[in-house]
Amino acid sequence: MTEWAKTYGPVYRIQLGRETMVVLSGYDVMHEAFLKRGEDFSSRPFNPIVALINPKRIGILGAPFGTPWKEHRKFTLMSLREFGFGKRSLEGKILEESVALQAEIVKMGNKQFDISRMVQNAVTNVICSIVFGCRFEYTDGKFKHLMDALDRAFATNLFGQLAVFFPILRRVPGLGRGAQIIVDAVGTIKAYIREEMDSHKKTFDSNDIRDIIDTYVRETKSREDDDETTFTDENTERVLFDLFIAGAETTSTTLYWAFLYMILNPDIQQKVQDEIHSVLGHDKPPSTAHRAQMPYTEAVLTEVARIGTILPTSVFHATSRDTSFHGYDIPEGTTVMPNLWSVHHDPEHFPNPGKFDPGRFLDAQGRYQRDDHVMPFGIGPRMCLGKQLAEMELFVFFTSLLQHFTFKLPEGAAKPSTTGINGITHSPKNFKLQAEPLA
Repeated sequence: MTEWAKTYGPVYRIQLGRETMVVLSGYDVMHEAFLKRGEDFSSRPFNPIVALINPKRIGILGAPFGTPWKEHRKFTLMSLREFGFGKRSLEGKILEESVALQAEIVKMGNKQFDISRMVQNAVTNVICSIVFGCRFEYTDGKFKHLMDALDRAFATNLFGQLAVFFPILRRVPGLGRGAQIIVDAVGTIKAYIREEMDSHKKTFDSNDIRDIIDTYVRETKSREDDDETTFTDENTERVLFDLFIAGAETTSTTLYWAFLYMILNPDIQQKVQDEIHSVLGHDKPPSTAHRAQMPYTEAVLTEVARIGTILPTSVFHATSRDTSFHGYDIPEGTTVMPNLWSVHHDPEHFPNPGKFDPGRFLDAQGRYQRDDHVMPFGIGPRMCLGKQLAEMELFVFFTSLLQHFTFKLPEGAAKPSTTGINGITHSPKNFKLQAEPLA
């Protein structure tokens, strides 16, 4: 798609089956569409994937631009703040999980292992503690079942996705299974959420709000006499599903990229560790309050977000009304695909974009330089509402692990590939590493 933009310009149309998509490439065009013209470009498409897993288009992630979406987004942000979203109290949950993750790594001794599931367990537990009010032991059967469902939902390959977009392909042996895997995985996660909601209703105490589910139970009860309300059990279930999915997968995949680039660049890893130890020593737990004192670490995490680009086409947008853009008339409801890869890998802005270089985000004095061209959370009204939480998790998990371990490529192992796999997210091919504890 980035190559096509060189021929057809930053705004062009593609046809995928019966679906028309407008592809936007480059920072300027995306900035104009999603920030300056956010009211026009901030809806969501009703495509076969949405029809499959969210036919009523409720919740936050897949809901169209309009009052119900605005209402639930605003309420969810308020609820997250109530539970320390962007506050120090949430750091305690992340640190607790970080300690549990370190214990799992210590168990591996000097064996080589794949860190992906460990990281995914830890990150998912943070969102579980916010949404459900509890964390799980990693060996818990129910938790393993949930994690397996998450894996299945996000690992669907291109052919599985094609079977979603072209229903006729579901009759082809082997292809139709991709669509069914997504449906089954979503069903497993939703069943767990429903079970938790029922349990919370039975034990609800308005004087003791334990988690996000309780905030929704409280709000739903307060609107019982309103026939027009969108605060229903069905809507709540979908919002919780959106929070769980978005909070579990993207952050853990970003961390997986971070560890890949650390074992491939031991000199960079050493510089991060030197900075961590100069600020925190070997025992002081990290806090987001330390971010300003750790510009190199911040630059490394920004470069991971840029080079890994875990959502290369972001989350699809749609036009919320008929609109004109760059000389084209675009009808209401047209799918708009932001080509985020074209921004993060733009050689004009990021010379040699395939090279891992945190120095891009440091000035001559070594101070961190924020760059608006790195936008893993999107921009505009549909920017990811979990941005603050994700940034907090990435910083705390990354610094606490590198404070205590050096990660290495196993002796004699082939260098892992930096070419990712495109499932629903763009993730590294599985690789193994060794963790050497630091004294």
